[in-house]
Amino acid sequence: MPFSDIVAVSGLLLTLTTFMFNLAWPALNAALAEDEFQKGSQGRKRSRDKVMAAFYWRALPLTCAFVALFYVNLPAAVGIMRSSTLDLWDFDVDRTLYVMVVVALLVFALVNVGFALRLLRKWQKLRRPL
Repeated sequence: MPFSDIVAVSGLLLTLTTFMFNLAWPALNAALAEDEFQKGSQGRKRSRDKVMAAFYWRALPLTCAFVALFYVNLPAAVGIMRSSTLDLWDFDVDRTLYVMVVVALLVFALVNVGFALRLLRKWQKLRRPL
């Protein structure tokens, strides 16, 4: 498989996972906006359930997808960076775009890890009695 095809497939996978992230964004935002200081056990239980559903069905799958894509593409990106020299005027566009896609995957993976951790902290706060 030529390198340009690998770049195209990686870009397509990044686009697909980014689209999935955009679909999950409203549910993640709503779960993170749940009030931690609710009175009443039923309301707190509904909030806990909503937060954990967002964690299990939105944040965790997206985190796993971005981490897996990053991990699969990392060895090739490291190989490219090891063998390349820094040249501002004469560089290989395919290789540069590939490394940029891998960096974007890392950023999205870290953002989703942050969301997952925030949801877990929100769930813990909702479990504590007032």
